[in-house]
Amino acid sequence: MAATGVAVHLYWNGTAKTEKYDVVYVGDDMKVMPIKLNYGTTYAGLLDKIYAATGINRKGFELNIICRYPVSSREYKPIPIKNDEAVELMLEVPCRSSRVYCVEIYLEKEARQFALFFFFFFLSFAQMEGRKWEELNMDCLVNVFRRVGMESLLLDVPFVCKSWYKASLDPKCWEHLIFPKYIKPDGIWDTGPLGERLMIQYRESFSVTAFIKSVVARSKRNATLLRLPICCTKEALEYAAIESPTLKTLDLDAVLLFKQSTIIPQLISKWKNLEMLALGSRRNMVEILSQIGLHCNNFIKLFASGIYVGKDEATAMVTSLPNLKCLVLKGSTIEEKNLAMILQGCKELQLLDVRDCIGFWEGNAEILQLASHIPTFMCEGSIYEEYDTFIDGDVDSDYYSG
Repeated sequence: MAATGVAVHLYWNGTAKTEKYDVVYVGDDMKVMPIKLNYGTTYAGLLDKIYAATGINRKGFELNIICRYPVSSREYKPIPIKNDEAVELMLEVPCRSSRVYCVEIYLEKEARQFALFFFFFFLSFAQMEGRKWEELNMDCLVNVFRRVGMESLLLDVPFVCKSWYKASLDPKCWEHLIFPKYIKPDGIWDTGPLGERLMIQYRESFSVTAFIKSVVARSKRNATLLRLPICCTKEALEYAAIESPTLKTLDLDAVLLFKQSTIIPQLISKWKNLEMLALGSRRNMVEILSQIGLHCNNFIKLFASGIYVGKDEATAMVTSLPNLKCLVLKGSTIEEKNLAMILQGCKELQLLDVRDCIGFWEGNAEILQLASHIPTFMCEGSIYEEYDTFIDGDVDSDYYSG
């Protein structure tokens, strides 16, 4: 019987990250659901199905839909899905690649554009005779503004009126400190949209350290998620650690790990409530995990896709993270013996993702037996293949040393 559709794994409540050869999805409350999309599904039909399956508020959030698209046997790229043609290409993925068994869709939520919020608030107030802007309930404002993102919170919301400015300073708006990857040109990277606006506003007086510290300070020590830009300085990093004692999720980019590799392990003790860590490379991974084992009793999730997992890294996971429940090593290089060590030592695992790895075969009977107790074990696309011992997800030290 001919197939009528494609199996899809739908991920939400997280963020897609582009690694060296792959796309990974991380989040402190990440969810995944299998769905089926029939051939001929339109973009509008895809949106309807996604909103219905996830329960995401359609009026409050727009969705960036990203497909993990295979461009070669070992490389994936993020492909945005924005029209019928893109949906059609996405549904052809299992036919085009013998190593892809289902399509992966990553969702990123964005609050409806600030201008749209402004319009609806203005319209509602115009219909309320005698009401003033400043009379809008403060809790309602905070609930909206905490979803609009850092750029709007800094450069749009505060300049509408005094009450909006006051609401934008509420610590609840700053519990998730998600800085853009790029803020200021440093000779290698171009600045991003937020950086461009900051450059226009502050010109030569802009300081990365002062900017990061001022944003972190707005959380009033209540931040639960932290993702710093790659240009973060040592001073700003130390300040963020001290001023984020309630942190639960930490996302460390490979470039930031390289630039601040010596200081990061020393700061782990500041985050005693840490539950989830995303690592862009294995640099100082053993020491970082060791410090987590000593200071972070609630730690349960580790995302480290596309890295080299050697004996030292596997041993650190087993000895330092006894309560680990979620481990994502998708696209990594890991030998069978090291994976077996993790499977035997991390007895609390509920999810282990080792898809598209190099170093063991996906059909290895011993591995499958050792993983049989894990409710969600994914190893599709993993192959046993000779590799150079220097293969690693770390950034190129020569390239970034300047």
